[in-house]
Formats: sequence, C-alpha cells, structure tokens
Amino acid sequence: MSYFHILQVSTEHQIKQLDEEYQISFHTSRFLEYTNQDIRILYKILTQENLDLLKKYPALITIERFEKEISLAQITTIIYDSKEQNIYVNFKKLKSINIKTRDDIEFNEEDTRETRREKFKDFDRYLRDIKESLKFEEREIYRHHWAIKIGNIFTISSNNSHLQAFNTQSYVDQFPDYKQPLPLTQYIDLKSTIEVGYEAQTTLEVNKAQEAQEAQEAQEAQEAQEAQEAQENDRLSISTVAEYMRLIDKISKSMIKEEREVFFRGHSNAASYFLQPSLFRQYKDKGSIYLNSERNSFMELLTTEPKSFDNENRCFGILTHMQHYSFPTRLLDISSNPLAALYFACEIKKDNKGDELDIDGEVILFSVKKSEIKYFDSDSVSCLTNLAKLTEEQKDELRDLINDHSRKIPPRDTLDTTDFNNLTYARYIHFIRQEKPYFEPKVKIEDLKKVLCVKGQLTQDRIIAQAGSFLLFGLDSKLPEEGNDIFNITRVKIKSKNKKDLLNELDLLKVNLRTIYPSLENTAKYLKEKLEREADTK
Repeated sequence: MSYFHILQVSTEHQIKQLDEEYQISFHTSRFLEYTNQDIRILYKILTQENLDLLKKYPALITIERFEKEISLAQITTIIYDSKEQNIYVNFKKLKSINIKTRDDIEFNEEDTRETRREKFKDFDRYLRDIKESLKFEEREIYRHHWAIKIGNIFTISSNNSHLQAFNTQSYVDQFPDYKQPLPLTQYIDLKSTIEVGYEAQTTLEVNKAQEAQEAQEAQEAQEAQEAQEAQENDRLSISTVAEYMRLIDKISKSMIKEEREVFFRGHSNAASYFLQPSLFRQYKDKGSIYLNSERNSFMELLTTEPKSFDNENRCFGILTHMQHYSFPTRLLDISSNPLAALYFACEIKKDNKGDELDIDGEVILFSVKKSEIKYFDSDSVSCLTNLAKLTEEQKDELRDLINDHSRKIPPRDTLDTTDFNNLTYARYIHFIRQEKPYFEPKVKIEDLKKVLCVKGQLTQDRIIAQAGSFLLFGLDSKLPEEGNDIFNITRVKIKSKNKKDLLNELDLLKVNLRTIYPSLENTAKYLKEKLEREADTK
C-alpha cells in the first residue's frame, strides 16, 4: 500500500525558506484532516517516533484553491512541539508545476458570451481534474491542513496530463521506501475501483521477495505495537465495580493535595475514540463537515425549533440543550459520577446481524486544576460559545487578525476596541454583548484557543442524572490524548469480556438505561431488556 502527503497552506507566505530547504508548520488540530480513520487512529497519540514514519512518503505542497503552483517534495525533518501543539515539516522541493488561474484565460475580441462561458467551464474542468486526481474532497481545497492520501502518486500523476512531470524515475528514486505500509492496526479496505487499479499496477511492479519482506516487517511492527498496548492497558484494567471504585478512590485522593478535581468520561470503543467534541470530528475521510457548517446548522436548529430554546438566554445554555439532542457542538460531556462513566464504557456494540462485537471500552479520568474550572456564566465561556455564531469564513478572518497581531513587534496578545475596524471582530463582540451588555471588548488571544472545563446549571434531567459538566473547545482547540498541565489524563481499560458482568453490577446499584437517560421511552426499553437478560440466564 502506498501513501502520499498533501501539505496545504493558505498563502505562499506560510512557506518559509531555510537555506536550501523549506518549512511549513501545522497546528495538531489541522493534522490528518481529510485522512482515513485507520491512519488517524495510528496517530491518536502523537510521538516523534511515529511521525518520523511519514518521512518516507512523497509530499505535494499546495496552496489553497491551487493558486500559483503544486510542488513535489521530499520531507527531511518532522519536529513535534508538544507544548505548543505544533508540527514543523522541513522539506526539499523536487519539482514544481505552475497552475493556471482565471487570469490566465485568454479571450479574443470576437469571443461571444457563450464562448467566454465555455472557456470558464474549461478552466473549472481543469481544476476539477487535478482535484479529483489528488483525491481532494469538496471543501478540502479551502483548508490549511496536512492530509495523508492512499495511493501511488507517481502512478496517479502518470494518468493526469497536468501532473505528468512528477512521474520521472529520478524523482521515484528519491523515495526508496515509499511502498512500505504504515503499521495500522486495521488495514484499509479500498473500495474505489480507481484506488484498486493503482495498487494492482503497483503490485505488479514490486519484486516478490521485497514484497514478502515488507509484509513481514509490517506484521512484526504491528505485533510489537499490539504487545506494547496490551502491556500498558493491563496496568489499568478492571473487571469488577469494586476494583474500579478502589482505583478511582486511590487516584482521587492523590489529587486532593494538588488542588485538582476529577471528572470522568466513558466510551465503548477505546481504540477509535478521540478526545474531540462532536463538532470537531471528521466524517469518514470527508473532513470536518460539521465544523465547516457550524453557524448554518446552529441557526437552522434555532429557526426550526424556536420554542425549544425559549428559556435559554446564553449561548452556553443553547449549546448544552443542543448537545442533549446529539447535535454537533463544541462541547464534550464529562461527569462527576464515575459510575455513570463506567456505564457508558460498558455499552455493547452489535454488528448488522445483531452479533456482539469484541470491542474494549475505556473510562478516561480528567484531573483538572481547580483554578481553571469555570462556571456557566463566565466571560471566558461566553467568548468561546459565541464562536458558534460565526461562519467559517468569518472564523478565518478572526484567525488572520490573530496572526497579524502575532507578527507585530512586540506581538500583541489581546484583541480590543482598536480592532473594531475589523467587521468580523466587531460582529463577534456584538454577539457576546447580546447576552452580556456590560462586556468590555478585550479578549485574550490565548483564551480563544483554550479548552475550558465548565460546570453548567443542572436544569436538564439528563445532566442531573449523569452529574454532567462539559469541556468547551475554542478556536482550533485540541486536547492532547496524553493530556497536558491543566488536564491530567488517566485511562482505565474495560475489556469486552467483562462488560456484561459490569453492567449487571451497575444495575444492582441502580445505574442503568432508565436512570442514566430518564424518560418514559428509556424506562420501557430498560424493562424490556431486563426481561431478556433474565431469560438468557435460565
């Protein structure tokens, strides 16, 4: 299996020249956008070691909307700054191809309106052809991001007249290991006939002995990774509620001296779950479709269901209400109740045939500095929640304003009234003042990028039942899977074979579907499932 990189920037000024090399930086929130889920799982926890695996694959350097040029490049160095959550990529350009723009379209005096229209259509087809060959999704052309695509870029370029200059043996020779697979825990099933065609052609080119050796190396790497994961997971794995509570008690007591409070989140699939709110999650390999449509979706729900939000006068309250109904928001549910989190971790997944899947769950413990915990009426909370009212283009303008401030000497760390000439910032402050008329328009840039732990009002049955609080994600915020100084993270593995017994124990403690999701529908469902469980034991 072959891969290639797409390293795309917003403007050419974001590509820095370093002597004979170049450098692009990516915030980790932009890493692996528009990338297959199996690859994202491999890089769920970033390390320098697993990032270095990517240097062997060819890279295409692009600018949003394919402006100016596309370059074939060889990555020389990848540097991960875990504190700032930035990744720096150094590379050498091997070959650049000029890309036409609309200004390059040639018109003649005798061109009719229809002729001019056809020339514009030809240009659109030209760009679409490049986009489809490079496996770009619909909005991907507008995003500063780093994607890893499946396919042999040299075979792809040979089949596209606009990219054929990349398909030269001298360039292929620069990547002797580019056909080596990544050590994915689950190999990707290629369903596209085009992709299968590329890989079939590649397979014919590969020496059989080399192919066998690569497969063996990949298998050994996978087994070593699985053995390491198994060893780490067994350190914090429980099989009874009593074991779980002893572990929670031990961890919680250790936090008292550190002035921290512990919260919990459980999920049924430990391998594939990421610490992201639903708004930030990628849909398949189509990118952040929910985030790109945040304002439109937010306003559409308010418009079509106005009575449901009559009692909410703060954006945070609106978002928690939307979250209650599984609407994608920038909130991530956490709980003060460790048993509620354990219940979610023990959820049993089934396939299309109704057979139970062998999937381990996980409870994540968040130990949060008490000084960093906010309440629902905090000004910081208003600043982050009202980002939901900005379009993606407006959020880009806000990012540009922030970047401009960072380049000033000395750098500015605050947005204030002097920025009101920027209509997006003025509109953003207007949204905040709709719920807080007294709000002074000073916003710390660093605060906009934070993840906040927020205690909400216990106004909804489900929040009360689950002792719910929230993690609120700001502009391009990301919580590292391994945690940070504010959020210490501990993971407790719930093995698939223990889920049923744990659910039975939790039921004795009155932690079940009926109490976690209080409603007539779920009470009826709980009673039905209880009868079925009892019948299965006879």
